[in-house]
Amino acid sequence: MWQRQEPEPVASKKDFNNFLGVMTFITRTLGVTVEVFLRRSDSFGERYFGLQAAAGTLCILFWPVFWEGHSAEPMLVYLALYWLALLAARIRTKSRIRRGGPQPHTLYNGTPTLAKVWKRIPEHRIKTVIEPLYMLFIALCVATISVPLAVYLGLAGMCAAASSGMSGALQHRRSMDLHDAFVEQRDMAAAFRRMRDGR
Repeated sequence: MWQRQEPEPVASKKDFNNFLGVMTFITRTLGVTVEVFLRRSDSFGERYFGLQAAAGTLCILFWPVFWEGHSAEPMLVYLALYWLALLAARIRTKSRIRRGGPQPHTLYNGTPTLAKVWKRIPEHRIKTVIEPLYMLFIALCVATISVPLAVYLGLAGMCAAASSGMSGALQHRRSMDLHDAFVEQRDMAAAFRRMRDGR
């Protein structure tokens, strides 16, 4: 008797999740290389600078490889500035923790410095709309000095916005899950009380 064979899926759910994980890591890696300049250096979460911060160094270092015929010097200067900003952020974050300052989520990606200017706009909107526009403006200004650096800054600004957007979406989903769990527990408690009272 012939058995019907099911066609194998082109990509499994595990493959898709792995792809999403890699894309998220790349986005966060590029994003962190501008976030250290866009956010207050003492506001990052304790664990935010991890492997992605080190991978950001490699991204900046290898970016000139894709731009043959252009000078690599502006990217190397940016790399040195990134290291200084990263070091300052690590030191100031550790200092805040030691003196018992406010402790945000350990993976918090920092408070925007532009929040001082855009006081009425929510933080998430600043990170996902205002900052990328700001980075595009800076990229246009830098383009007169170095096209590779300008393209990098524009791309990294977009990645920082995407990273913040993904974090916001995840937080919103967790909030909805908590809300649903609360409603379910409340309804179960009400049903239990009715059952116990014989109603």
